Amino acid sequence: MVKSPEEMQPLLASKNIENMFFKKHLRNFKSELIDQSIHSLNQHISPQIDCTTCANCCTKLEPGLEENEIVTLAHIKQIEPITFKQQFVAFDGEALFLKTKPCMFLNSCKCSIYDSRPNACAGYPHLDAKDMKYKRSLWSNYTVCPIVFNVIEALKLELNFTYGS
Repeated sequence: MVKSPEEMQPLLASKNIENMFFKKHLRNFKSELIDQSIHSLNQHISPQIDCTTCANCCTKLEPGLEENEIVTLAHIKQIEPITFKQQFVAFDGEALFLKTKPCMFLNSCKCSIYDSRPNACAGYPHLDAKDMKYKRSLWSNYTVCPIVFNVIEALKLELNFTYGS
């Protein structure tokens, strides 16, 4: 099992083409079956990875934000919500997101506002959703999060996927 981004990194390039074929392989299975497998694998794998030694998500990603979360974060930073929004929030045409990388609330691989963190952070790596095989975020998170990486690699085994010789 891969437990850190450093262990994942050398494997990612060789997995690109393999994953394209795996995505096609997933078409052979009902979405409900894939969801059930991913949810189950996540329950097994997630406790084996210590996110507080990784925090790759907090250094590489920009979490989505709701208006009420902006107010909370501004309060934590002791500034007005409009000022916080102007300085630290961006809009990509679809969603508001925290535009600081690494996250301004990350402190030694730990969230300094853990109990008040945005929902996007609290739900990460979002492996409990429906229709997982159609989620683009699943594949982008595969390159960021050791939990997602391991869940997908275990799913390949569970579905008897083979690539190459």
